[in-house]
Amino acid sequence: MSFELKKAEVEVKGSSRMQTYRNRMNTFKWHIFCVLCLTVMWNGCAAIHPLKGVPAQYLPTEYKGEIRSGKETIDLSLLRQPAPKHYLLDSGDVLGVYIEGVLGQLKDVPPVHFPRTQEVAPSLGYPIPIREDGTISLPLIGTVFARGLTLTQLEETIRRKYTSEKSILREGRDRILISLQKPRSYRVLVIRQENSSDIVGTTVGNLNVGRSKRGTGRVINLPAYNNDVLHALAETGGLPGLDAENSIYIIRGGAHGMNQPLCPQPVQTGTHTSDNSQSNQNIQQVSDSYTPIPHYSPTPEDPEFQVGQPLYSSEGSFSTDDYMAPTIINDSTMQRSGIIKIPIRLSPGEQVHLTREDIILHDGDVVFIESRDTEIFYTGGLLGGGQYTLPRDYDLDILGAISIAQASRNGGSSKSSGGPSALNQDVTISASNAIILRQLPNGTQLPIKVDLYEAVRTPSQRVLIQPGDYVILQYTKSEAIGAFIEKHLLEGALFGLAASNLQSGGSNR
Repeated sequence: MSFELKKAEVEVKGSSRMQTYRNRMNTFKWHIFCVLCLTVMWNGCAAIHPLKGVPAQYLPTEYKGEIRSGKETIDLSLLRQPAPKHYLLDSGDVLGVYIEGVLGQLKDVPPVHFPRTQEVAPSLGYPIPIREDGTISLPLIGTVFARGLTLTQLEETIRRKYTSEKSILREGRDRILISLQKPRSYRVLVIRQENSSDIVGTTVGNLNVGRSKRGTGRVINLPAYNNDVLHALAETGGLPGLDAENSIYIIRGGAHGMNQPLCPQPVQTGTHTSDNSQSNQNIQQVSDSYTPIPHYSPTPEDPEFQVGQPLYSSEGSFSTDDYMAPTIINDSTMQRSGIIKIPIRLSPGEQVHLTREDIILHDGDVVFIESRDTEIFYTGGLLGGGQYTLPRDYDLDILGAISIAQASRNGGSSKSSGGPSALNQDVTISASNAIILRQLPNGTQLPIKVDLYEAVRTPSQRVLIQPGDYVILQYTKSEAIGAFIEKHLLEGALFGLAASNLQSGGSNR
């Protein structure tokens, strides 16, 4: 009997201790809740005050950005020059000439030349180059003009000079052989700013650093009638890759007079004095804008220009008679006039205006393919900080951008639940407020608000991501309050319940 009383007494003491422990835990939780609420009310909370922006359905068309999808590769035949029916001679060609009794003794076997490549057939005769003025020099008859002639026409011209005109050889018994020993070639520099084959690291955390950007540069010799953009690309690796822009830049060499000087002439806008306001001025195109040019300004081509003299003269300083201060436009970038830009992908129905002179390359020309490192977007907020490269040939909307950021954050594994955004459709409270900070040309930014639930159901609200955009994922006010309760109260209550069960289980033992 006494044993049962002692056991009952122990149970009463244990239950009273458990009740006291529960009361203390509840009081402690209530104090924590009050402290958190006071902290939120005193300091404010970013989740309670999310960023505001223009709703996606009201976004003006001019701010939606460029569409990349649907473009197709340009007709590659537009980048190749048409080959003529007959080879036309010009400066730089090396001819094989054999004239019996003049270039070579009687009954001698003419020299035979076997080229290293199969593009040129074997030839007979002594090498005679065509000079810069388009002529060749032969014994006894002097110079013969060869530029623009075919081999047959040049052979007939030489035969006529040696027989009927000079009477050096007997007509009908002459042996004159003209062949092409080495065709002329054009020296072109091709610079490709693309990824090299060795990888230094594709990603560091959520930072997309890409690959090494050393690029490649090659000097190639293109034979005549193959000196075009298509053959230059074929010699150096083909069309631009996915990490390069969809454009090819052609920078002309100075020998053809198609480029500006090494230091382009400064284009001065405004007026110096009222005396010059009535004078006639020329018009020059600079970066798609037309600007009046003064009659004279010293450049490196002028005889008065001295080494060390600044290109931008201070003579146009503001005076009492001036009504506008002069400004200098001197574009030394790849966007200046004179540089040909050839697009590689075109929209359906889009026409490109390329002439034969645009795609033919000459000595000293530069073919440049630029990388597209600047085509990136950034993430923040619940997505975490990250930097990602935009696709080149198709569009990426807000849903795709968030999916890429979440996949990178989860280590590349796709999860259907437990993620931070509403795209997971999980049972927990997820964020659905996406803000896109878009940089405008005038230096300001435009915040665009996207409701992910609406974007999933309505494709028209899926804003396309543009280079330089910041994608920030946030909670709405109701989602922030629900997430706070779920994280700090429900989880705390479950933890306390589990702890009490453990304590009760231990006391029963």
